[in-house]
Amino acid sequence: MSKGNAGGMLGVGGTRSKLSRGALRGGGSAGRGGRERAEEQAQRRDLLRRFQERARKE
Repeated sequence: MSKGNAGGMLGVGGTRSKLSRGALRGGGSAGRGGRERAEEQAQRRDLLRRFQERARKE
């Protein structure tokens, strides 16, 4: 018997073959719909606009 086989559990754990690197970082089709992403971008634009207006007043 070999000593390093750990009871026949060779290869358990592996890599995630279903998710790409981009999907793991929040891009691609990792469960977010197009509507949610568009709303997030609209909120970011609104926040940026408010910061810029505040900076102009000061």
